[in-house]
Amino acid sequence: MHSRMKSWVLALLLVGCGSSTSPSPPDRDAGTQVDSGVTDDAGTPDSGVAEGLPCEKAQGVCAGAKRAWVDGAYEPVCTARSYGADYEATETLCDGLDNDCDGVTDPATWAEVDSLGTPPHEGLVDSLPVSGGFLMVSVAGLDTIQVRRLDESLALQATTQVPVAPGPDPIISVRLVRTSRGPALVYVGRYVTPSIVSQGRLVHLDEQGNPVGPPGGAVIFEQPQVPVSARVAASPDGQQLAVVWNVGTGDARETQGRVVDLDGRVVSGPWVLFQTKEQGSLSSPTVLGLKDGGFLVMVVEDHGIDNPSRIQLMRYDDSLSVMTESRVLDVGYSPTAMLLGDEPSLLYRETSARPSQLKQVRSVLKGGVPETLASTTEGETPWFGATMTSRGLQMAWLSMHYVSPQKTEDPLFNYEGRFWSLGPGGIAKDRSPGPELMPLHRHGQWVRMHELPGHWMGALLMTATEKPQAYTLQSVRYCAQ
Repeated sequence: MHSRMKSWVLALLLVGCGSSTSPSPPDRDAGTQVDSGVTDDAGTPDSGVAEGLPCEKAQGVCAGAKRAWVDGAYEPVCTARSYGADYEATETLCDGLDNDCDGVTDPATWAEVDSLGTPPHEGLVDSLPVSGGFLMVSVAGLDTIQVRRLDESLALQATTQVPVAPGPDPIISVRLVRTSRGPALVYVGRYVTPSIVSQGRLVHLDEQGNPVGPPGGAVIFEQPQVPVSARVAASPDGQQLAVVWNVGTGDARETQGRVVDLDGRVVSGPWVLFQTKEQGSLSSPTVLGLKDGGFLVMVVEDHGIDNPSRIQLMRYDDSLSVMTESRVLDVGYSPTAMLLGDEPSLLYRETSARPSQLKQVRSVLKGGVPETLASTTEGETPWFGATMTSRGLQMAWLSMHYVSPQKTEDPLFNYEGRFWSLGPGGIAKDRSPGPELMPLHRHGQWVRMHELPGHWMGALLMTATEKPQAYTLQSVRYCAQ
């Protein structure tokens, strides 16, 4: 027994000593996968090996990272094996972390989508979600309508030209709407037939943006006055469309509307929805289909700088023939208002305040009161876009100002500014592509917004330069966390 005990102790000492010349590499933890970015448990006081040196990057998720032991040696250049599972060489995640360790969390990503050819103003550009991406429609020149197919990251996939009825001079407005048959385009052009009239036409599209049906589309209204800019909304079942437009009749100005089916046949109207003899102008009317039936029509009476504007809101039945509710709000001049949501919210800007403010009236037909969402940059005017998403209201805007005429030969190029979004907790965040102000154009006072996969938001806007003369459709993706 004594001899056996001595042999056992000697064996134990030999195993415990190991080699005196080359330490054995530390065992990996059972069940870890190096390729998944999990750092090897080497170089710790318990491993018997000197701790790995600090990694090159030390910000964000890389803070405190030490080189991982990989294949018998420490990484010469740190990778996700050292930095951990949250690390990305190029940041793509919208997760509230600085994944690429450059000191910027969830950075916005800008990209040039395409050249627009000519600068479309707000009434000549629109966009719509479709299966697997988005459609964007714009007018180039007097009579060319282009539909761009964008993927879910807002990258350009294809461009289609939509044939229009011959002879428009010019196309006055375009709008996209989703029906029970799929996407549809409503455009208005000025025609000589033989008198000069404005015609609104309906063209069905497939999910790729290709026109479906007869070239030029079906006439849905004709107005013996030019120019006439129209807006459109679908009924809850997508089977009918409400179309509204402004006209002038002598000393009065009025908003008219009608309902058509998907073949362009008249269901009801036209009706006079609103009329005024007050001095000033009527902005393009807005119509919103309501989830519980009927339509909400908005008319903005703009009485000029330093004079209050008036927003008229009127709820109509599903034939636009009977008004069931109304509301009037007096606001600052040039409010550029919009409606959105199932419980309709009114969004507008208050330019009479200094600095300008962006405001929201929730449940606008049920007594909601204006609340300030954001104050914009002093001395600059906001041109905003907004949409309702799975995370609620999302809003972004171009904050623009007029620059010295000496900078350009064409005053339409005398604009520059920055791009902002409304972030969590109502905090405005500058999402501009760099420290320099973006070169803008008088007609580029629009922002189109969409929700993207993976908690991202996307916006489409136009930048412009005079020399060389260029009008560029830009996309920006930013994290909506």
